[in-house]
Amino acid sequence: MQEARGKKPEARKNLTSCILHLASCFLLLVSCFYLTGCAGVTPPPEKKPISTQKVEEKKLPEPEVIVLKDRERKSEEYAVIIASPSDTYESLAEKYYGDKSFFYIIAEFNQDRAITADKEVVIPLKPANPAGLYADGYQTVPILCYHQFSKGKSKDKMIVSEDMFDKQMVYLKENGYNVITLKELHDFINYKRRPPQNSVVITIDDGWKSAKTAAAPILKKYGFKATLFIYTDLIKPGKITLSWDDVKEMMDEGVIEVQSHSRSHPDLTKMKENEPEAAYIQRLEKEIGESQKIIEQKLGIKPVFMAYPFGTFNDAVIDTLKRYQYAGAFTVIKGGNPFFYNNFSLNRSMVFNSEKIEDFIKLLETFRKEQL
Repeated sequence: MQEARGKKPEARKNLTSCILHLASCFLLLVSCFYLTGCAGVTPPPEKKPISTQKVEEKKLPEPEVIVLKDRERKSEEYAVIIASPSDTYESLAEKYYGDKSFFYIIAEFNQDRAITADKEVVIPLKPANPAGLYADGYQTVPILCYHQFSKGKSKDKMIVSEDMFDKQMVYLKENGYNVITLKELHDFINYKRRPPQNSVVITIDDGWKSAKTAAAPILKKYGFKATLFIYTDLIKPGKITLSWDDVKEMMDEGVIEVQSHSRSHPDLTKMKENEPEAAYIQRLEKEIGESQKIIEQKLGIKPVFMAYPFGTFNDAVIDTLKRYQYAGAFTVIKGGNPFFYNNFSLNRSMVFNSEKIEDFIKLLETFRKEQL
């Protein structure tokens, strides 16, 4: 037993020596590896960083935003615009025609639709139907001829009461009539521009005071303008006649424009007994030429239209008017005026004293139907 016990320490000692020897060999091997660079042993390749070259992303095209810098397209005959919030028919007429009063041309062409921002509006650049011709007829312009006015009713058929004149103007206003000037009428007769539909001209003859005291306030109330045909010998201060200051005042208020009615209001077609033709022509020169000259001196405007006294004329009268550069003249023949009428024989319908508005309505022929 003691023998066996004696062998155990010896064996343990040998095992310990063996382990130490193996450890020593391992340490030697490790030292050799690090000191010699591990000759004969290829170290694993060094890891290089993986290339991360950026691939450009293919961008989708952005939606195209159309900015309309020029809001107008134009041809020789029309302009088509994209309306802005500030556009009106009047402002467009001012821009394209130089006169806002021609707004009706654009309005009618666009069927009187309200202008809406960012919507198209078509502007005719050339006269649209300047003759006023339609499939069933043609446009005419009636010219109303007044002389005097009174506060109350009068027995004189040439004197229209203030009350009836007011009712007549109300009728024009409420029924869509357009009161135009002689210049607009002249453009129509000369195939330049058609006036608005339902157009009418208001004229007053001679130069009586009631044109200022009775007619002018009513015209002003409804925004209408009349042509005053004056014969210059009548214009003088007085209770029943206009003075030059009266005429100038009405002009300044925009109620009237002034044209000629001769100098002394004779029948221009009548020659005196045994009067030589040269003397007759000289009288015409005086009545027509001097009237024009006096009006120009007194008012600063040169008349270019005449209302024939008594509505009568002949070739000699027309020739004299043309020498003085008149553009047209007017009779007192009832009826409207289409574009093809002669400038020097235009119709005017006299408005007589009547208490029936129907009599006035009959004078308003603004369209003449043609039966096919």
